[in-house]
Amino acid sequence: MNVFISSLEDPIVSLRFAHSVQDVASVLGLDPARFFYVVQNADNGSYYKQFQIPKKKGGKRDISKPVRGLALAQDRLAAILAQKYSPKQYVKGYVKGESFLTNAQYHERQRWILNIDIKDFFPSINFARVRGLFMSSYFGFNDRVATILARITTFNDGLPQGATTSPIIANLIAHNLDKKLLSIAISERLRYSRYADDITFSSNQKTVPASVIRSWEPLHGERSVELGNAIREAFRSARFEVNEEKTRILFSSERQEVTGLIVNRKANVWRGDVALLRMKLHSARVHGAQNAAKLWLKTTDNPDHFWRHIEGWLAYISQVRGRDDPVTAKLCKMAVLSGLKGAEWIEKYADMVREFDVFLSHATEDKPTVVKLKRKLESLGIKVFFDVDSIQWGDSIVEKINHGLLKSSFFVPFLSDTFSAKGWTNKELNSAIAMNINRKGRILPICEANFSIADNYPLLNETLYQRWPEDPALEAAFVTSVADQILKIVQQEKSKPNDLSD
Repeated sequence: MNVFISSLEDPIVSLRFAHSVQDVASVLGLDPARFFYVVQNADNGSYYKQFQIPKKKGGKRDISKPVRGLALAQDRLAAILAQKYSPKQYVKGYVKGESFLTNAQYHERQRWILNIDIKDFFPSINFARVRGLFMSSYFGFNDRVATILARITTFNDGLPQGATTSPIIANLIAHNLDKKLLSIAISERLRYSRYADDITFSSNQKTVPASVIRSWEPLHGERSVELGNAIREAFRSARFEVNEEKTRILFSSERQEVTGLIVNRKANVWRGDVALLRMKLHSARVHGAQNAAKLWLKTTDNPDHFWRHIEGWLAYISQVRGRDDPVTAKLCKMAVLSGLKGAEWIEKYADMVREFDVFLSHATEDKPTVVKLKRKLESLGIKVFFDVDSIQWGDSIVEKINHGLLKSSFFVPFLSDTFSAKGWTNKELNSAIAMNINRKGRILPICEANFSIADNYPLLNETLYQRWPEDPALEAAFVTSVADQILKIVQQEKSKPNDLSD
């Protein structure tokens, strides 16, 4: 039996035994004749679609996307390399479970942050370096196999941005640089991470070690940075260059940015980016997507390109800020109102925008009592979800109740023996508890005079609640007092600044 087929369970071993294009094709599960043609023509451009995409912060990124047989060969090889590669904890780019967000979170709340960019990261990793990697002891392939693999993974004598093999090869090549920089970080008690070509050191120490930065000027504002000899030697010996224009030292008194996120407190999107997105959506709503594209994208007036650009930004913000975020919900609603269609997740987020201040949950038998509070709240300008007003004939009760829970800022259940005996009101309460488990102060219970919360709803026993008076003469004053307290809570909620960093 052919050794290359019999040892497919360990393709790395199979490639160590390989000697020809046919052998490599066998390991990759490809037709030998077709693969031979791919290898012969991998670098002449016929197997790449080349184009540019806009960068988030301006400028263009060159993309060389492999097609047909080369794309398939790279995908198969990338899967094999992934079995061999075990990324270190400090590598945050192109690693499962890591992202630009986890990279930024690692450097939250630090006294100072140093950002260093590797110049021409993918283009600088040329054919010779890739071939050398495959011949190194890490893989142990012979020179013929290493040459074949280097031919199908490089283009224009560099790693192509768009090939599935490029990220993992880049991380492997950058390992020597990582080791040297990590050694500096450990000796100086600093934090270190690398996300693709973005390198970050950070620390809560008051001083910046001379081995890392020799000097910077001016002391405040935009400044030039002179890196320490240890950092420069690490780059030189690992055969990479520093992009001097992107080297920055940032202190806690100014806006600290790591992989595009502000990290002075918790990793978050920059307020200016959100404001800019609002301006783009306003342009689309007032002047149409075609004119908005012409204004903001510069290179095209295609509405589809504009909406893809918007959807990309919304996906980015939602990834950073998490699910059920009101800022993301409002931006998604703006996008839908401005004309974005077909993106189900955006439409779902848009539907999360809160329309009611208070959801009054009650049993039907308690309605004559609860309606008094409802009227008082509305007289104070508070928007109330109340089933009689909010659910119309023909509506799905289940959908409307869930809609009300989702779109209300506070949940006010009127707890009574009748309430606790009903299945439906209990479902409302359980849903509210589930939705607000991490958001304290969202559930504001009111209970009947003789109702025991401890016996019926132990989960709410530690929640501050109000008790409806048994004496009707005290009812008016109680309703006024409770309504005033709810108004204060609602106003405080509305006046809170969101957590977007300046």
